[in-house]
Amino acid sequence: MRQAAIVFVHGLFSSPATWTPLQQELSAVPAVADQFDFLFFEYATRPVTWNPLRRMPDLDTVAESLRGFIEDLTTEHERIVLVTHSQGGLVAQRFLSRMLQAGRGKDLAKVRRLVMFACPNNGSDLFLLARKGLIPMTRNTQERELKPLQTSVLETQRRVLDGNVRALDVSRDRCPIPIVAYAGESDNVVVPSSAAGFFPETGVLPGDHFTVIQPKGPDSRVIHAVRRELARALVEPFPPEPQPGADIPHHRRPGPSATDVLTELEVVGPIALPVNGTTRHATEFFLHGGPVEQLRNIDVVVSSENTYLQLSQFFKPSTSGSLRWAAAEKSASGQILEDVAGEHLSAWLRSHGSYGLPIPEGTVAPTPSGALRKRNIQRIYHAAIATPVSGTNNYRIAPHAIPRAVHNTFDLARREREELGISLSSICFPLFGAGRGRMSVVESFELIWESMMSELADDPSWNIHFTTRRRTIFDLLYGRLQAKKQAYDRLT
Repeated sequence: MRQAAIVFVHGLFSSPATWTPLQQELSAVPAVADQFDFLFFEYATRPVTWNPLRRMPDLDTVAESLRGFIEDLTTEHERIVLVTHSQGGLVAQRFLSRMLQAGRGKDLAKVRRLVMFACPNNGSDLFLLARKGLIPMTRNTQERELKPLQTSVLETQRRVLDGNVRALDVSRDRCPIPIVAYAGESDNVVVPSSAAGFFPETGVLPGDHFTVIQPKGPDSRVIHAVRRELARALVEPFPPEPQPGADIPHHRRPGPSATDVLTELEVVGPIALPVNGTTRHATEFFLHGGPVEQLRNIDVVVSSENTYLQLSQFFKPSTSGSLRWAAAEKSASGQILEDVAGEHLSAWLRSHGSYGLPIPEGTVAPTPSGALRKRNIQRIYHAAIATPVSGTNNYRIAPHAIPRAVHNTFDLARREREELGISLSSICFPLFGAGRGRMSVVESFELIWESMMSELADDPSWNIHFTTRRRTIFDLLYGRLQAKKQAYDRLT
């Protein structure tokens, strides 16, 4: 038994045989053959199955099978390197994501590298053509995951980026694992921009979607690339555990536990509450738990911003970053063609003479919803809530910022409804200040609630929505809404 193992994971409609040329060349390299066992993970992947007793496993099921494969066959290996082709990269990422979500980050410590070839991280243009009927394709549960910008794939990538690529130490919800993504320079199935995705370590090798992993000899660039990654994996340090009581800077602290993050949208409501003392005039409240980019059928979605109205980057998991990405117009392979929210917000700042300058706390600026218009979201409002603390990465929340932002949100919605002729009747609020502003969830909710009641007293016709990505906050907000309803019920 060697100290390390390579686990090869094939792609869609493929098999371990796809690795034969690469295996043969690597087996002839003593530095590789003497150090690594070659293991091949196989899973069911066929265009169609006619057997009524069988079904095609989805990526979650395949990822769970990969977990069992690794645990069963590599218990005596100190180090594991995952080498994947095409959809196999999505399988490996889903495996890592599910382990983090289950609080098993420490069990990933032996995985010292993931090397992906031609992985459709931003979807496949070829499969997009199939959906448009331009080429024949049989749909199955695995092929759906290759749809460009599939939400489940993006959620997996975000968890892997935060919990593996950017992790500094190992814990229940994180484990540092280097990930490298290679593209084929003439690949028309997964173009290089899709193969790179959001991952920081990338490369391009000769070949198309299939020949990129088929070396033509021991000096092939793919052989050199794999040997380099395997050598790094052998010396890659095992991740440290956080020191008890260590003073970790705020900007390096891990986010919420992966098990607390909702990856699929859950909706509760409507919860009808009277807002002006009579049951004849009630407002409907809804609670949304999950990715903000999965919201739909809400006229106005409000985003909490800093007082410079500088949006978070596309890859950030914040509400600001998620909405910016979701609103952007993108190509089939995921390239940003137009940063709708960012560009319109910059134009708003310039027109108000405030670009590069702080604006008053509580100011609310509108932008179009861009690609979110397809989800029946009409506008995004950006509320200046958090003031950066000079010389630090911290923010402060002024007591008046939240009520002012709530008032300005309703005021802007009424004006746009009248001046632009837009039919607006529903508004979705995040918990202002409860992120990097470090305000408590309860305090944020009550500040929003009190200000909102004042606005709704004059006009209860609005539907109100709250959104959060965390299960604990979702449950807490549901409890607060139920408590509000019970209090009103006792009065009527």
